[in-house]
Amino acid sequence: MSSVMRDLRFAAFQLWRHPAFTASVAITLAIGIGANTAIFTVVQSVLLAPLPYRNPDRLAFLSTHWADSGRNTPRMTGPDGVDLRDQAQTLEAVSLYSGGNEGVQLKDHGVYTAVSWVDPDFSRVFDLAPIAGRLFSDSESHRAALVGEHFAEDNFGSAQGAVGQVIHIETEAIEIVGVLPAGFDFPEKTEVWEAASARPESSSRTAFNYRAVALLRSGVNFDRAQTELSQIERRLQAAYPAENRNKEFLALPLKSAITGQARTTLLFLWAATAVLLLIACMNVSHLQLIRALERRRELAIRRALGSSLAQVLRPVLLEGLLLAVAGGIAGICVAWPLVHLLVSVAPRELPRAGEIHLSLPVLGFTIGISILAALLSSLLPAWRASQVDAAEALKQNIARGMNLKGASRWRNGLVVAEVAGTFVLAVGAGLLLRAMLDLMSRDLGYDTRQILVVDTDAPAHAEADYDRAVQQFYELFPKLQSLPGVRGAAGVMGLPMGDYGSNGYYEVLGNAPPAPDNRPWALFTVTSPNYFRTMEISLKTGRDFNARDSYQGPSVAIISESLARQSFGTGNPIGRQIRCGLDTPKWMTVVGVVSDVRQASPADQPGPVLYMPMAQHPYYANQIHVVLRTSVTPLSIMRPAEHIIRAAIPAAALRFTTMDRMVNDSVATQRFRADLIIGFAAVGLLLAMVGVYGTIAYTVRQRTFEIGVRMAFGAERAAILAGVLRGAGRLALLGVGIGLPVSILLARAASPMLAGVRPSDPISLITAACILLITALTAALIPGYRATQVEPMSALRVE
Repeated sequence: MSSVMRDLRFAAFQLWRHPAFTASVAITLAIGIGANTAIFTVVQSVLLAPLPYRNPDRLAFLSTHWADSGRNTPRMTGPDGVDLRDQAQTLEAVSLYSGGNEGVQLKDHGVYTAVSWVDPDFSRVFDLAPIAGRLFSDSESHRAALVGEHFAEDNFGSAQGAVGQVIHIETEAIEIVGVLPAGFDFPEKTEVWEAASARPESSSRTAFNYRAVALLRSGVNFDRAQTELSQIERRLQAAYPAENRNKEFLALPLKSAITGQARTTLLFLWAATAVLLLIACMNVSHLQLIRALERRRELAIRRALGSSLAQVLRPVLLEGLLLAVAGGIAGICVAWPLVHLLVSVAPRELPRAGEIHLSLPVLGFTIGISILAALLSSLLPAWRASQVDAAEALKQNIARGMNLKGASRWRNGLVVAEVAGTFVLAVGAGLLLRAMLDLMSRDLGYDTRQILVVDTDAPAHAEADYDRAVQQFYELFPKLQSLPGVRGAAGVMGLPMGDYGSNGYYEVLGNAPPAPDNRPWALFTVTSPNYFRTMEISLKTGRDFNARDSYQGPSVAIISESLARQSFGTGNPIGRQIRCGLDTPKWMTVVGVVSDVRQASPADQPGPVLYMPMAQHPYYANQIHVVLRTSVTPLSIMRPAEHIIRAAIPAAALRFTTMDRMVNDSVATQRFRADLIIGFAAVGLLLAMVGVYGTIAYTVRQRTFEIGVRMAFGAERAAILAGVLRGAGRLALLGVGIGLPVSILLARAASPMLAGVRPSDPISLITAACILLITALTAALIPGYRATQVEPMSALRVE
């Protein structure tokens, strides 16, 4: 032990004597370890940590699957949910819920927040315990609510101060009976949970209006629960052959259901940081190898004086360990702000973002990868040190071009590996960037520029409330359009990229009845007159909605080009009749056809859309997006627009954004991936540049005598520089050649993320190769220039 401690002190002293080397290695490791630690913090918090609820391993999410088509929906019908609740013995409790962003009216204003309607079993599934007040009872449907701790503090000062307060949701007076702790916000950042009936309002077995969660009984696993659900679904198929044919129920762990969409992105980013760590370790190994070569005389003398192989290797390994510890500590310092940066730039839909923090498992992971980094970066230098021949090493003279056999091959091999790893990151960055540019350049079917969007919720509950809301909006639009800088104003339920919308089956009068499994489907959108002109959606044929399309007037509709092709082929749809299951069985006359739009995001393909006038569908017209086409900066008219809307509808809850922002938010996940991979690739390029520079600089130093001889015999300085640059270019091309097939294979595995871009996209591959080649040549310029400045006589006199 005293010998080990002596060697440890000696290793620390050696590192202290070479501060440039020590700092370079520590910083390089800090970058690789810090990036890995930050990404693992996100992975651990989102994917690995148990849900912050009671009995997290027994919580299940119930969904519906169709055996014939393989299609899944994360929803259930009300009757199916009740049947599972009543018949499943493996499930201790089943809760149906629904909701979204809603306007909540307080005493003096309205606020937008996430509201969920939950049945009494919701508290049983999650074993909820309010921090103030109580849970609601079975008899308090639509009369009581629970709120989150943050909502209570923001609006009522404290949790206890919120209990007993009355809020209004869709004109219903709701009493707050309890406050839930800040750590609970299921589902989807909900802040208000309104009591709903244990028996769902929808009795249709084809209307998937609800989501469902369940609590497995103690001792029951998911396989056993799934077996029982399969038995129940067969009974329901026999009892309801038309509605439940091919329908299956799935029970998934709730954590998997919550994190499923984020899993691929996070694991992809984690793999990218692993590549970055390998590049950093190769860089450090390269630096240590050069240092070990420079110390070969010292090592040879120690072997000649009788030191054992272990005594020779130990200082080299201990130096690597000390450097890894320093890199690990620095890596944690890098990871701390990087985690906060990741959370701040993460897409809004990233689940469990509020739970992301450095923890003991993360610190344990950091220690583990620090040790791994020490082993990876020290093994090769230590092995090379063990190959030192004392007699040969004592005769070495770097200045005369003499060195250990094979040393240059190892150095060059490490640089080639660095370039190959960096090429993989650069190709990934190029492909994701190309995919993003492709998404953002797609024709959406409307012009996103200069549009202010106002989420507007006018409270309504009874039929008279909805009629009044429609009338208020129709009177509001001309006032908004009269604002200076406003070119058009309209309202819509079903705005592209928006929160509100509906969809379902429809039928066309006169068409042959379709097969039950092949009924036509479309998005349902409710709009005011002037909507298409405001959004600059092209009217292909027919007319827009107008004031004559009132509730008492003939029912009309406008269809998209995709719907026209789907149901009318090449025929003229104008005058044909169509109906859907939105809210009325009335037949609607088609009066117009408009161009297709991309609805959910630029990545979506345009699909069939059925547009209906707000005045004829008032039950879907109180919670809408008001869109204002402007000739000025959209947000500059936010205050005047808010003043007009609040004067017209005082109780309305409002939220402002722009159409450009909504489109950007719809591709936030793709941008998040691209930004991080581009950052990793940039760091990889920097490390590769350092590696190339170190190798070329050492090679030039090693060849000083040779260069002096060549220049003494008349070699031109340009030829010397060209030779140095050729060596760097050769290393870069070898790295690109090795990284090319690896990049293509990995890109094919990540092809679902590359919407519109081929994994073997030649532009991305060529660009990445050119960047690596330019990087290598740039790194070689300084040592190449130094080589041209060698004085022949000085080089020949070196001993």
